[in-house]
Amino acid sequence: MVTHNYHDCPITLVIPGFHDLFKFYQAINERVFHNTINIVYFETYQGGRVKGSKIKRVLHVFPDIIKERRYLKEIWNKYFAELAGCEVFFFSRGFSGLKFYLLKKLSKRNRLVYVSPGPPYWSKYTPTNIVDLASLTISKLIYGRDAAVGKLPRIKGFSYMPDRFMKKEVKRVIDGAEMDEMMKGFDLNQFKVFDAGKYSVIYFDNLIGTSYIPDSDTFKRELNNILNILGKYFPEKEIAFKYHPGYSGDETLIEVGDMLPSFIPAELLYNENVKMYLGIFSRSIAHVEKGLVVSIADLISFKSNEIRDAIKEELAEVSKSKILFPQSLDEFERILIDLKE
Repeated sequence: MVTHNYHDCPITLVIPGFHDLFKFYQAINERVFHNTINIVYFETYQGGRVKGSKIKRVLHVFPDIIKERRYLKEIWNKYFAELAGCEVFFFSRGFSGLKFYLLKKLSKRNRLVYVSPGPPYWSKYTPTNIVDLASLTISKLIYGRDAAVGKLPRIKGFSYMPDRFMKKEVKRVIDGAEMDEMMKGFDLNQFKVFDAGKYSVIYFDNLIGTSYIPDSDTFKRELNNILNILGKYFPEKEIAFKYHPGYSGDETLIEVGDMLPSFIPAELLYNENVKMYLGIFSRSIAHVEKGLVVSIADLISFKSNEIRDAIKEELAEVSKSKILFPQSLDEFERILIDLKE
């Protein structure tokens, strides 16, 4: 959308609280758009970190509500209060109360356009326990009484824009079919301005921080056992790995290969030197069109087989090429032997 419009009208890109995304667009703005894009970045509000009893933490809730509302007002006045007559595009109706707050205020003098990623696979969630109810109440006190929480097949309780807001304030929806039409002829190569190196194998990690695995120690041990097998067939200088954007965990988790910057989208790292793309259920391997793609989902311990099977099915549905799912370390090693031969 920026590529099609930045020559004809001023573009402001708003990135709330996702620093890796900000770093990526900073680089793209400089190297592709010649610094013609106005990028607005601000952190999300971080409440006070209170240690101690539950009573102490509860007592800190209301001061944090007041401070966050003040912070939101400061952001609004600094960046958005004067905006009028603009088209405001947004790409998700969940996971950000801050975005909902800003869009509500922007809708008064601007035209909201929702770019929908596909079918309505998420919906409003009605709290069923005291913790979720308290979370919803806090959201309403911060972002407005019409704030809601949503649910997905395996997660619930995140900030969510209710149907009433979408129907009343959103003036246009760009659905999946229109998105596909817009993307025809789009050349992603113009954004390949990063050094992708000359690696034979790239591993894309996206599991840490999720509720899918029993514990991080087990995951680390299993993952590095797999990568050590990989190291038998490829020298370490030919192996790279990339954490998911926004990753804030232990960067020593992976012990084999070179770490690539997490802010670079995987699609901009694909190249003809790579012999194998490796992952668990990252969409980064699903989007590969040329090259061997391997998921190690069946070699990692999950909390349940149902979670594993559902994720594998979703990955296969969106994949642009065949994904191999080795069932054992021996089978994984056989893939490597065949690849080297």
